[in-house]
Amino acid sequence: MKASLSGFLSNMLSVILGIFITFGIQGIIDRSRERNNTRSSLELVRSELSTNIDDISIIVDYLKQERKSAEYMLAHRDSLDKCPVDSINFHSSMIFADVSFSLCHDALELLKMSSVFQNIESNGLSMKIIRAYDTCNSIVYNLNRHISSRDSRFENSIDKETAGIYALNGNIDIKDFIKTDYGLYSVQWLTAQADPELFTDVSDIQDAIDAIDSYLR
Repeated sequence: MKASLSGFLSNMLSVILGIFITFGIQGIIDRSRERNNTRSSLELVRSELSTNIDDISIIVDYLKQERKSAEYMLAHRDSLDKCPVDSINFHSSMIFADVSFSLCHDALELLKMSSVFQNIESNGLSMKIIRAYDTCNSIVYNLNRHISSRDSRFENSIDKETAGIYALNGNIDIKDFIKTDYGLYSVQWLTAQADPELFTDVSDIQDAIDAIDSYLR
């Protein structure tokens, strides 16, 4: 009887121990999967924020060149016929460029739908990421406001004053356009715009990227 009870208890202990081991292994697997999910999500966010910084740099370079092109046209307004054709075409294309600007936030949306935010709240990383995307939205708003203001001025000048007289195959002859009062005003407006770097500060975005790098190390 004692031997039978001892064997029963031994079997029970083996079963219980097996259960604990199984749950322990499963817990390790779950934690490992969670860490991998967190890393993958944060790497995706980091990549998207880095791409956004690159895209901001591209549009800032464009706006700087846009102003330089306007300054060139104004400086040579009375002698554009003597300027190199390639230069005129380049600066005209910068001034009349059809531009739109947006930044990606898909990785943030995926992050919000996952449990990753709960895992990174303790060290403030989640707030840095949210702040970075808020900055992206602010930059997009400011840049598109400039583009919208520019487009409305040029559309008004073309529709109201030039009335399509200078349009050729859908293009505007900048040499004639800038000689009109409204055309002159529109080009002058471009030269008076603030440096785009004043409203495209990416320090919050870079701060989030650095924080992600630190977290993943």
